[in-house]
Amino acid sequence: MPLHLTHRPKNLDEIVGNENTIEALRSVLDREEDIPHSFLFTGPAGTGKSSLARILKTELNCSDSDFFNINTASSRGIDTIREIIDNSQFAPMLGKIKIFLLEEVHGLTTQAFESLLVLLEEPPKHVVLILCTTELAKIKATIRRRCHHTELQSLSLPQIKKLLKSTLEKENVSEFPDAVLERIASVCNGSPGQALNLLDTVVDIRDDDTALKAIEDATVSEANIAEIARMLLSGREQWSSIAKLIKGLSGEPESLRYAFLGYFNAVLLGGKNSDKVAAITMPFLESCMYSSKAGLTMAIYFAFKASK
Repeated sequence: MPLHLTHRPKNLDEIVGNENTIEALRSVLDREEDIPHSFLFTGPAGTGKSSLARILKTELNCSDSDFFNINTASSRGIDTIREIIDNSQFAPMLGKIKIFLLEEVHGLTTQAFESLLVLLEEPPKHVVLILCTTELAKIKATIRRRCHHTELQSLSLPQIKKLLKSTLEKENVSEFPDAVLERIASVCNGSPGQALNLLDTVVDIRDDDTALKAIEDATVSEANIAEIARMLLSGREQWSSIAKLIKGLSGEPESLRYAFLGYFNAVLLGGKNSDKVAAITMPFLESCMYSSKAGLTMAIYFAFKASK
C-alpha cells in the first residue's frame, strides 16, 4: 500500500502542522452538545482534507456502513444531491451518525449547489455533511456560512522533514540520505501527500544520485512549464509544438496546474495584455485532481485556443 495511505493520520494527534487550526477543530468536537452538522475543509491539494474528514468519522463514531464518500468532480449534477437528500432521511444502519463526504465540492453545478443549500439549512439530526475543496473562491458565501470552516495550510520545510523522518521510522528505515529528504521537502510545495508520494518513489533506492534523479523526473519540470506558458502567451505557436512539450511534463498534474497558475499570475500582475492573460489563465482554475494528466492537457488546450 502507498505510504500516504499506510501512514494516513488516524487521529488529530497524528496530524503534522496546522496546530492552531486542529486545536480549534478539537475544541468544537469536544463539545457535549451543539456539534456542527456541516463542515467545510479547504486548502491546497495534498494538505490532508480527506484524511481530516476520515478522522472526523472516527471522532463522531460513524460506522463504515454509514460513511458515504462522493466525488463531486465527476458526480456534479443535481441528481447526486437529490440522492444524498433521499438517503439522509433514513436512520443510520449502526450508531447514531451518518456522514456524507463531498470531495472537490466546488465542481457541483449551480442547481446542485442550490439543492445542497437546502439540506445544509436543515439537515436531519443524524446527518453530518463534510465538504472538501481546493477552490474556496468557488464556494458561495451562503454555503460557507452554514458550515464550520477549517482551512488547512501547506506545511513548512521543517514540518515536511519531520513528517518524512517520522514515516521512515515507522517503516524501520534507520539510514536515509539527508540530501534526498531535503530535495523532497523543497519540491513538494508543502504538501504532505505529495511528500509521501515522492518518498514512496525513492525509499528503496540505495544510490543517492539515482534517487535524486527519480525525484527530478517525478516532479514539476519548471523549464517545460515556463516554455509552454511563453508559447501560450505569444499566441503564434502551433498546437503540435506545445503538445510535444506536454508529453515531456513530469510530476503530479495538480502541482503542474498550480505552477501554471503561479506563472500566469505573475504575468497578470505585470499589467500587460491583462485581458488576454486572464483568458489564458481561466482554464487552469479547474482542479485536475481527478481528471489527472488528461485534465491538465485539456486546460492547456483551452488556454491555447484562448490565446488566438
